[in-house]
Amino acid sequence: MNLRTPRLHLIPINLELAQTLMKNSLAFYYMYQIPWNKNWPHPGLKALLPIYSEKLERDETEVGFGPWVIMDINGDHVIGDIGFKGKPDDNGIVEIGYHIVASERNMGFASEAVDHLCQWAFKDPEVKGVEAQCDKNNIASQKVLINNGFYHTKRDRNVLVFKKVKNVKYTESKKKKEL
Repeated sequence: MNLRTPRLHLIPINLELAQTLMKNSLAFYYMYQIPWNKNWPHPGLKALLPIYSEKLERDETEVGFGPWVIMDINGDHVIGDIGFKGKPDDNGIVEIGYHIVASERNMGFASEAVDHLCQWAFKDPEVKGVEAQCDKNNIASQKVLINNGFYHTKRDRNVLVFKKVKNVKYTESKKKKEL
């Protein structure tokens, strides 16, 4: 279920990979034969992995609706991570988040990864929209979302919420062409 973009390779974190990253992140770098980056996994991902692992132990279909590793297309190094905070809710909404290591920022990697992960999510008939939360001062992240067709929906103190909805007409016309 890996995704490839023109410059990126996105790898969904399964239970084995989550456990490897939790126990010994250096083992991940050894497994992929890539240079160690002391800035990844970042603290937010480290905190999420135990919760995500428990979800995977109960339901293997969570894979894809959790974190993904972002690597360069050749698999030479880690660029960051992206992912959802679980399967679609009762309204068909999934929440996306992403983190690019500092040395890889401002090169369009986040925009490329968000675009392709949203495309992947919208193939699921249960997904109707994707939301993202962003600090009001994080202009770069806001640009990533706006450039990917998200629109601002609300503000809660210092957090802005953005949303992108599935293009129903596009999806229906694509299905008709496939028939």
